[in-house]
Amino acid sequence: MSAVATADARELRGAMVDALKKRGVRLRPRIEEAFRSVPREAFLPGVGLDRVYSGDAIVTKQDGEGRPISSSSEVGIMIDMAELLNVAPGHRILEIGAGTGYNAAVLSQLSGDRGAVTTVDLDPEIAAQARQNLAAASFHRVAVIAGDGWAGTADSISFDRVEVTAGVSDLSPAWVAQLADGGTIVFPFVLPAGMQTVMALRKQGTDLVSTGLTPGAFMRLRGHGGAPPRIRTVGVFDIELSDELVGVANEKIAALMREPPRRLIAPPLRWEVMTLLALFGANISVSKRGRLGLTVGILDPAGSLALVDLSRDSIAGPFSLVVSFGSEAAESRLFDAIERLRTARLENLHVLARPTRLPAPVGDVVVRRAEFTFAFTTKMSG
Repeated sequence: MSAVATADARELRGAMVDALKKRGVRLRPRIEEAFRSVPREAFLPGVGLDRVYSGDAIVTKQDGEGRPISSSSEVGIMIDMAELLNVAPGHRILEIGAGTGYNAAVLSQLSGDRGAVTTVDLDPEIAAQARQNLAAASFHRVAVIAGDGWAGTADSISFDRVEVTAGVSDLSPAWVAQLADGGTIVFPFVLPAGMQTVMALRKQGTDLVSTGLTPGAFMRLRGHGGAPPRIRTVGVFDIELSDELVGVANEKIAALMREPPRRLIAPPLRWEVMTLLALFGANISVSKRGRLGLTVGILDPAGSLALVDLSRDSIAGPFSLVVSFGSEAAESRLFDAIERLRTARLENLHVLARPTRLPAPVGDVVVRRAEFTFAFTTKMSG
């Protein structure tokens, strides 16, 4: 890259960080310096600098059917996860999902000369490209492994931090076993009905206790631990249901969605409230193929469906839109849940995870998965 191009990239990198800070993204000084110094363009060869430093997620590989399977994550959520991870100089870090290698480079910058980063990717081509990108950018303390990240690493190394950059509905026992006591794991957790939130849990003996959460969603983990989600296809929509609705037939949902919808205005809902709604009220999520965005809501198998989206702006001010089908039963339940949750905050959500083989933890909502059981407790206050 020429000196002019390098200078342009440095200027655009700084402008990206400045824009994120104006948007409200909070950065500790060390994390800000890492994102100002690590050249994202080195991990996205062939992508124009303007797009690289838009900060947006950039898909880098798709499967045979055109579905994205690897990307460079949106920079804002990378920063949020770095904040939750709270890396200190000298830390040993395990990353599950190498992607382009950019996040591993940031982690290496944060852990410093005495630290070490190991990143694992299921896809040998993706791992090879990440290794090449890291070498080109002179990040030589990152070890890239091609393999199923669910198994952790083959050796018995203990890590101070574990970061998972793919959506998971459970925790791998290998990750927890390799996490030092008092260490932190950060991962995007798939909630009932398909919504995700990023959680940071600290290991305390056999338990893992939350230290922070932030809104965010990632492509699902592939490989041994990435059991395929229960996504239904109904026309142009992809639908995911919570466990208690798995027996509902696609045709019943399709018939409801063919009915004339009712459109109602709801209070503006932020992403974190949508996340809490997915945990404490909703039982269905719906997305339209080829279009960004996700709605969550309530399906009543007796004959009603109501969905709500993120807040949007209008000349009259911000609002969220509720779309309702069938009877008013689901609609009424959804508005009750919105009223109960719209002032809630993720910061008031406490999570305790425990191996499923042990007595289950207690919470307002308990999500039992094959390896770990997660108990969620919240104070519904502003």
